[in-house]
Amino acid sequence: MTNETRKTEVLVEHEEKMALSQAADFLATIAQKLKEEGSFTMTYDGQPFAITPSSNVELEVKLEKRNDKMKLELELEWIEGDRGSTLTIE
Repeated sequence: MTNETRKTEVLVEHEEKMALSQAADFLATIAQKLKEEGSFTMTYDGQPFAITPSSNVELEVKLEKRNDKMKLELELEWIEGDRGSTLTIE
């Protein structure tokens, strides 16, 4: 199967207005769980989603401005089951 024929399945798409401090707490909780446990569970409409990134991730940061509206996107991307590779010299 080529990359062109693979379909993306959106598992969760959610937008919510909240106070900046609430958004910061939300992101801090995710960061803490990833740092300490390497995973977290997100529940959406009663359905849990186990998020367990591989040890190597790609981080994308995007800042956009359209007229007076600013948008910051943070994206983590990984390949399931990728344990990463290491190079050692003995």
